[in-house]
Amino acid sequence: MTDLLLRVKNIKTHLPLEEGVLKAVDGISFTIRRGETMGLVGESGCGKSMAVNTIMRLVPSFAQIEGDVAYYPADGDPINITELDPYGPVIRDIRGGEIAMIFQEPMTSFSPLHTIGNQITEAIRIHRTEDKKEASKIAIDLLQRVGMSNPTQRLNEYPHQLSGGMRQRAMIAMALSCEPSLLIADEPTTALDVTVQAQVLQLMRDLQTEFGMSILYITHDLGVIARMVQVVAVMYLGKIVEFTDVDSLFYNAKHPYTTALIQSIPKIGNKSRGRLESIPGAVPVPINRPPGCGFYPRCAAAIEGLCNRIDPPLVQIEEDHAVACFVYPEVVDAAGESTAEGAAHAF
Repeated sequence: MTDLLLRVKNIKTHLPLEEGVLKAVDGISFTIRRGETMGLVGESGCGKSMAVNTIMRLVPSFAQIEGDVAYYPADGDPINITELDPYGPVIRDIRGGEIAMIFQEPMTSFSPLHTIGNQITEAIRIHRTEDKKEASKIAIDLLQRVGMSNPTQRLNEYPHQLSGGMRQRAMIAMALSCEPSLLIADEPTTALDVTVQAQVLQLMRDLQTEFGMSILYITHDLGVIARMVQVVAVMYLGKIVEFTDVDSLFYNAKHPYTTALIQSIPKIGNKSRGRLESIPGAVPVPINRPPGCGFYPRCAAAIEGLCNRIDPPLVQIEEDHAVACFVYPEVVDAAGESTAEGAAHAF
């Protein structure tokens, strides 16, 4: 059995709109191994959620998908998710059973018309057992594991009757109900206060150890990344611009965008009353974008005549450290060979 769990290779998700083609995800590649924790970071609108929705085949029906997403089950041959019918039985077995997802906002992700128990047991009855009593017993046990008080009572309550932290715990319980191999957590602590956030993150670490699953965290909170993950992919405008381990990200960041993100973090104990560091401008809308690096208009290290003409490929410049920036000669050399697909990488 290989330790490889998921391989994403040059995935593109383009949305044809009246204004033009929106390139939400524009050629990203990464791998996740069994038991590994990976982080996907970047500003709002950079394509993080669309990337994982593509993996789950939850994108709009008119979306144009290219590339390969290979899922490696514990036994059997790899499955190319992008070739599956998004409504077929194979992807339905994988989605929720093998790969589960914690969505950004539980209040809008849960159905307001059904109880928490009804929604959790539905997933259990689809993937694990058809017996209603056994499914309810599993659901109560899961709610107890995620720290839900009085789980039997909560099973019969509706989402609006629970607090934000309790809804998030219920969402985690539903995601773990079928003991998935990969858990995708899309902003799992959004709108939670810091105390509940710490509890939820610790809960997920404990459950990962218990179930032995891999986790893909999607967030713009670098504090969560520092605490929770092993490897990190930094996204900007639908592309991965840096890929490395978490220590190298914070102590040896290579891409100007990553460096600017880290510099913008408030420093504890800083007595200066000066303004916090910020990145000028905003992430442009990825519709009919001009040639060149997407970060060029905001980059202090931009090279005129190069960065505004050619899109830099992602190149490994150090062991387990890849970056897409023409500041590095290796990237300039690689751009001469291929500027369309970039450089494939796997750690």
